[in-house]
Amino acid sequence: AAGETSTALREHGCRTVFYKVSRDPLDLYLDLGLALLKLGEEARVQLEAFDLNAPGKAKKLRQTKRNVEKAGFTFTVIPAASVSDHVHALRAISDEWLAKKKTREKAFSLGSFSEDYITNFPVAVARKHEEIVAFASVWAGADKHELTVDLMRYNSQAPTSIMEYLLISMMLWAKEQGYREFSLGMAPLAGFHSHALAPLWTRA
Repeated sequence: AAGETSTALREHGCRTVFYKVSRDPLDLYLDLGLALLKLGEEARVQLEAFDLNAPGKAKKLRQTKRNVEKAGFTFTVIPAASVSDHVHALRAISDEWLAKKKTREKAFSLGSFSEDYITNFPVAVARKHEEIVAFASVWAGADKHELTVDLMRYNSQAPTSIMEYLLISMMLWAKEQGYREFSLGMAPLAGFHSHALAPLWTRA
C-alpha cells in the first residue's frame, strides 16, 4: 500500500514532506522512499525537575521573573472559553508585532493569527495595569503529558525580556497544573556535526 501511494503521488507531480516527525513511524517514511533530513532538535523541559530555587542556571531565570514582576507586569492564563473577550486586544498586539518585524504571517511551522484559530486555545498573557502587552497561544497535550506554545507576540510596551518571562511563567504554571513536559519547540541546526564523517546535508 505504501508503494502504491508513493507511485500515485509521483504520477501527480507531488512530493510528500513530513515535518517534526517522531521516531515511531520512521519505517513507514522509508518505505515510501522518503529521505530523512535533520533540521534541528527539539528542546524539552522535564517540569518535575524545573525549580527556580535550584542553584546554578536557575538564578538567571529567577532574576528575570523577579525583575519583570518588579516592573509591574503580571502573568495569567486566559481559558479558551474567555479568549474571545480579549481577541481585539490580542489582534492589536499581533498587528503591531508584524509591523515592527516588517513581516507577514508565515503559517507553516507556526500558526497565523486569526480569530477562529486563537479562540480555540487558552492564551497565556503578560499584563501591566490590566492591559495585555504580550501573549502566547497554548497547546495542551493529552493526559497532561506535554504543554507547548504556538504564537508568541508582544507590543512596544513590553520589556525585552517579556518572552522569557512568559515562558518561565508558563512552565511554572504547567507544573502546578500537573503537566510533565514543556516543549520549547525546535532549535534550528542544533545537534549538527561538522566533522569529515558527518552527512553531506549536515555539513552543508
